Amino acid sequence: MKAGIVTGIALGLAAAGGIIAFAIMKNAPVADPVAEIRVAGEVIRRVPLSQDCEFTVECGNGSNTIRISDGKVAVTEADCPDKVCVNTGAISGGMVPIICLPHRLEVVVVSGAEEADAAAY
Repeated sequence: MKAGIVTGIALGLAAAGGIIAFAIMKNAPVADPVAEIRVAGEVIRRVPLSQDCEFTVECGNGSNTIRISDGKVAVTEADCPDKVCVNTGAISGGMVPIICLPHRLEVVVVSGAEEADAAAY
């Protein structure tokens, strides 16, 4: 009986730790954050998160509306069946991208500072 209680508590703590780690990774700070929009692995647009805007990306089999505001990027509309990309919510950094598998769309936040450093050489 005691072993079951200890196991239950340990599993609960592990689950809570995983949720906290995901939340931290989703919005971990990035220097000069830039939204990089990719379709089928190809970068089609880079927009600084400091630039509020909204635009639609036409993919071969559908479209996604992307909004950048208040230093975050989100997919606000999509005509894909599952809407995972819309339900992901806004991101501002970290290692968790917004993905739309049916449209092969990926939205990631990268550091704009890295591009500036590379251009300096």
